[in-house]
Amino acid sequence: MNPQKIVIAMPTEDEFMPSISRWGHEYIWTKQEIYFVNVVRTDVYVSEMGVDETPNKAAQEKIKQHMIDFIKNKASEMMPLTAFKKAHFEVLFAQSPADRLAEFAKEINAGMVVVATRNKRGFSGMFLSSFADRLLRLSPCNVLVLRPI
Repeated sequence: MNPQKIVIAMPTEDEFMPSISRWGHEYIWTKQEIYFVNVVRTDVYVSEMGVDETPNKAAQEKIKQHMIDFIKNKASEMMPLTAFKKAHFEVLFAQSPADRLAEFAKEINAGMVVVATRNKRGFSGMFLSSFADRLLRLSPCNVLVLRPI
Protein backbone atom coordinates (compact mmCIF):
# COMPACT_ATOMS: atom_id res chain seq x y z
CA MET A 1 0.00 0.00 0.00
CA ASN A 2 1.26 3.41 -0.96
CA PRO A 3 -0.24 6.04 1.35
CA GLN A 4 0.65 8.66 -1.22
CA LYS A 5 -1.87 7.30 -3.75
CA ILE A 6 -5.54 8.08 -3.21
CA VAL A 7 -8.39 6.83 -5.39
CA ILE A 8 -11.55 8.93 -5.29
CA ALA A 9 -14.64 7.06 -6.46
CA MET A 10 -16.14 9.92 -8.42
CA PRO A 11 -19.93 9.80 -8.47
CA THR A 12 -22.12 11.18 -11.22
CA GLU A 13 -25.30 11.50 -9.18
CA ASP A 14 -25.93 14.88 -7.57
CA GLU A 15 -26.82 13.32 -4.22
CA PHE A 16 -23.20 12.18 -3.70
CA MET A 17 -21.46 15.38 -4.72
CA PRO A 18 -21.90 17.41 -1.49
CA SER A 19 -20.01 14.78 0.55
CA ILE A 20 -17.17 14.43 -1.96
CA SER A 21 -16.97 18.19 -2.52
CA ARG A 22 -16.90 18.98 1.21
CA TRP A 23 -14.13 16.45 1.76
CA GLY A 24 -12.20 17.85 -1.19
CA HIS A 25 -12.44 21.41 0.12
CA GLU A 26 -11.24 20.35 3.58
CA TYR A 27 -8.50 17.98 2.42
CA ILE A 28 -4.91 19.19 2.37
CA TRP A 29 -3.68 18.33 -1.13
CA THR A 30 0.04 17.82 -0.60
CA LYS A 31 2.30 15.07 -1.88
CA GLN A 32 -0.55 12.67 -2.69
CA GLU A 33 -1.09 11.25 -6.13
CA ILE A 34 -4.83 11.53 -6.75
CA TYR A 35 -6.86 9.32 -9.08
CA PHE A 36 -10.44 10.40 -9.80
CA VAL A 37 -12.18 7.25 -11.03
CA ASN A 38 -15.67 6.53 -12.28
CA VAL A 39 -16.68 2.97 -13.11
CA VAL A 40 -19.55 2.61 -15.56
CA ARG A 41 -21.63 -0.52 -15.17
CA THR A 42 -21.79 -2.81 -18.19
CA ASP A 43 -24.16 -5.67 -18.84
CA VAL A 44 -23.46 -8.78 -20.88
CA TYR A 45 -26.28 -10.53 -22.69
CA VAL A 46 -26.09 -13.98 -24.25
CA SER A 47 -28.50 -14.71 -27.05
CA GLU A 48 -28.78 -16.99 -30.07
CA MET A 49 -26.82 -14.35 -32.02
CA GLY A 50 -23.89 -14.38 -29.60
CA VAL A 51 -22.67 -12.28 -26.71
CA ASP A 52 -23.49 -8.56 -26.54
CA GLU A 53 -22.13 -6.02 -24.13
CA THR A 54 -24.05 -2.88 -23.22
CA PRO A 55 -22.82 -0.26 -23.71
CA ASN A 56 -20.89 -1.51 -26.73
CA LYS A 57 -17.27 -0.49 -27.41
CA ALA A 58 -18.20 2.47 -29.64
CA ALA A 59 -20.60 3.83 -27.03
CA GLN A 60 -18.00 3.27 -24.30
CA GLU A 61 -15.57 5.64 -26.02
CA LYS A 62 -18.21 8.39 -26.21
CA ILE A 63 -19.23 7.82 -22.60
CA LYS A 64 -15.59 7.80 -21.48
CA GLN A 65 -14.81 11.21 -22.98
CA HIS A 66 -18.02 12.73 -21.62
CA MET A 67 -17.36 11.30 -18.16
CA ILE A 68 -13.73 12.47 -18.07
CA ASP A 69 -14.89 16.01 -18.89
CA PHE A 70 -17.51 15.79 -16.14
CA ILE A 71 -15.04 14.43 -13.57
CA LYS A 72 -12.43 17.07 -14.42
CA ASN A 73 -15.01 19.81 -14.02
CA LYS A 74 -16.10 18.56 -10.59
CA ALA A 75 -12.51 17.93 -9.46
CA SER A 76 -11.42 21.43 -10.47
CA GLU A 77 -14.10 22.86 -8.18
CA MET A 78 -12.79 21.09 -5.08
CA MET A 79 -9.02 21.21 -5.26
CA PRO A 80 -6.28 23.78 -5.84
CA LEU A 81 -5.02 24.21 -9.41
CA THR A 82 -1.56 22.87 -8.55
CA ALA A 83 -3.04 19.58 -7.29
CA PHE A 84 -5.54 19.43 -10.18
CA LYS A 85 -2.73 19.61 -12.74
CA LYS A 86 -1.13 16.50 -11.22
CA ALA A 87 -4.37 14.48 -10.84
CA HIS A 88 -5.25 11.41 -12.91
CA PHE A 89 -8.71 10.85 -14.37
CA GLU A 90 -9.98 7.39 -15.25
CA VAL A 91 -13.25 5.98 -16.56
CA LEU A 92 -13.48 2.21 -16.38
CA PHE A 93 -16.17 -0.23 -17.50
CA ALA A 94 -17.18 -3.37 -15.61
CA GLN A 95 -20.11 -5.58 -14.72
CA SER A 96 -19.36 -4.91 -11.05
CA PRO A 97 -18.18 -1.32 -10.46
CA ALA A 98 -17.16 -1.98 -6.84
CA ASP A 99 -15.09 -5.01 -7.83
CA ARG A 100 -13.38 -3.06 -10.62
CA LEU A 101 -12.62 -0.09 -8.37
CA ALA A 102 -11.03 -2.39 -5.77
CA GLU A 103 -9.04 -4.05 -8.56
CA PHE A 104 -7.89 -0.65 -9.84
CA ALA A 105 -6.78 0.37 -6.33
CA LYS A 106 -4.73 -2.82 -6.16
CA GLU A 107 -3.25 -2.25 -9.65
CA ILE A 108 -1.89 1.18 -8.71
CA ASN A 109 -0.99 0.15 -5.15
CA ALA A 110 -3.29 2.77 -3.61
CA GLY A 111 -3.18 3.62 0.08
CA MET A 112 -6.79 4.79 0.34
CA VAL A 113 -10.07 4.81 -1.57
CA VAL A 114 -12.60 7.60 -0.90
CA VAL A 115 -16.27 6.81 -1.55
CA ALA A 116 -19.56 8.56 -0.76
CA THR A 117 -22.74 6.80 0.31
CA ARG A 118 -26.32 7.57 -0.66
CA ASN A 119 -28.15 10.43 0.95
CA LYS A 120 -30.46 8.24 3.02
CA ARG A 121 -32.36 9.53 6.01
CA GLY A 122 -33.55 7.89 9.19
CA PHE A 123 -32.97 4.23 9.97
CA SER A 124 -31.88 3.31 6.41
CA GLY A 125 -29.24 6.07 6.56
CA MET A 126 -27.37 4.13 9.24
CA PHE A 127 -26.28 1.56 6.68
CA LEU A 128 -23.86 1.85 3.79
CA SER A 129 -24.86 1.56 0.17
CA SER A 130 -24.26 -1.82 -1.41
CA PHE A 131 -21.43 -0.25 -3.49
CA ALA A 132 -19.63 1.12 -0.41
CA ASP A 133 -20.22 -2.07 1.55
CA ARG A 134 -18.82 -4.25 -1.23
CA LEU A 135 -15.87 -1.91 -1.71
CA LEU A 136 -15.08 -2.15 2.02
CA ARG A 137 -14.97 -5.92 1.75
CA LEU A 138 -12.87 -6.05 -1.44
CA SER A 139 -10.51 -3.10 -1.17
CA PRO A 140 -6.81 -3.88 -0.77
CA CYS A 141 -6.36 -0.65 1.20
CA ASN A 142 -8.10 1.70 3.60
CA VAL A 143 -11.52 3.01 2.55
CA LEU A 144 -12.83 6.40 3.67
CA VAL A 145 -16.63 6.33 3.52
CA LEU A 146 -18.21 9.76 3.38
CA ARG A 147 -21.66 9.93 4.88
CA PRO A 148 -24.25 12.33 3.46
CA ILE A 149 -24.18 15.89 4.74
